[in-house]
Amino acid sequence: MHPKRIRDAVRFYFITDEKVEGFFPLDQVCLVMAAGATMIQYRNKSFALDRFDEVVSIRRVCKDAGIPFIVNDNVLLAKAVGADGVHVGQDDDAPVLARQVLGPDAIVGVSVSTMAELKRTDLSHCDYIGTGPTFPTDTKTDAKPVGGLAGLREIVHHSPVPVVAIGGIGPENGAACFQCGAAGLAVISCITRVPNPTAAAAALAHVCGVRSSSK
Repeated sequence: MHPKRIRDAVRFYFITDEKVEGFFPLDQVCLVMAAGATMIQYRNKSFALDRFDEVVSIRRVCKDAGIPFIVNDNVLLAKAVGADGVHVGQDDDAPVLARQVLGPDAIVGVSVSTMAELKRTDLSHCDYIGTGPTFPTDTKTDAKPVGGLAGLREIVHHSPVPVVAIGGIGPENGAACFQCGAAGLAVISCITRVPNPTAAAAALAHVCGVRSSSK
């Protein structure tokens, strides 16, 4: 995908949260899409086949809305549901393998937390990188040390592809990430784990400069 289109797509990048009781991933996706989310990632570290229909349903609503749908880590699941792409970590399948499986038109993202990781990661098959945690976060128990805005700025400066900031990001600090050159904000708990997810999604959409699809 062309870098300009990628930058537009990752502007408001929502990642599903399977650990919130009573607030299911499909409902989360519908809520953030109504607020103006521009990309959706399905993330479930304990994915089992009994959740396959859930992924298919999310894929369907994203397709109907014309919003790119990405699967976290699982390249074969992404292939099986016809996802638009995959996001892999440093310890997951290599981006080149994801590209081979999903094809030349797929969106391939990779996590890069430090300059050392950036230098050793082959980005020739990647459309964007996700970097963080930018701020402290409790959502990802395996998160790397906080890089802060200085770390984000350095990654942006040296990255040949658009950079998405992740980790502890919300309406209150998202603008600072854009000021550091981030192409987009990847968020989870600032929407899924607050008393009013609808208001939080609207506030983040405002920071991202995107419009609600319900208006």
